[in-house]
Amino acid sequence: MNDPLASRTQAEFSKMLRGVFGEYLKDNMRTSVPGHVLSFDPATQMAEVQIGLMLEDRFGAQQERRPIIRVPVQFWGASGGTLECRVGPNTEGVLFFSQECIDSWVDQGGVAVKSEPRRFSINDAYFVPGVRSTPGAITDFANDGIRLRSVDGSAYFWIHDNKELEIGGVSLAVKCPVNFEQPANFEQAVTTQQTITNQGVSIGLEHEHVGVQAGKDISGAVNP
Repeated sequence: MNDPLASRTQAEFSKMLRGVFGEYLKDNMRTSVPGHVLSFDPATQMAEVQIGLMLEDRFGAQQERRPIIRVPVQFWGASGGTLECRVGPNTEGVLFFSQECIDSWVDQGGVAVKSEPRRFSINDAYFVPGVRSTPGAITDFANDGIRLRSVDGSAYFWIHDNKELEIGGVSLAVKCPVNFEQPANFEQAVTTQQTITNQGVSIGLEHEHVGVQAGKDISGAVNP
């Protein structure tokens, strides 16, 4: 004889399981979440990060989560070089949570022995800056080529989509020799404290001319 309550009992049991596993996953399974920096240590590139969403308990009450400390911060780069960018308070980004404990790896690098068996813990987070909220959106975003710029956009290196290169800022200090393989146009005066040469001949302050006599006439060629 069939039990008329069997289907209802199965449905209630399934609902109970969904509720139990739902609560378990909500409290114990983490993937990613937005957040912002509270403080940053440039020496270790570790940050204290605040999760950007409230924690809701089973009764619907919401409260701020505790900050996460010693969070590795991602900077773009590889073995060939690194792009450094100042990380200050309120820098927005995304927290990703490791499926395993990262404490020993953070301290040692390489292939480290796990110090704890925990998984998907709030303590095992990485922070990737750059993902922004609407209030934190980049001002005057050009959407043209590639631009490395200051926050206010007044200083920049810009490769336009049409292949033109543009540099803007307060000043430019070049600390290595510069070779111009194409003509260069200078719209402002060029000043230097060093000797200027053309084809190995000085054309600076101390250069001399040959075949001339003091007066108002035009002098001859530069003395090599």
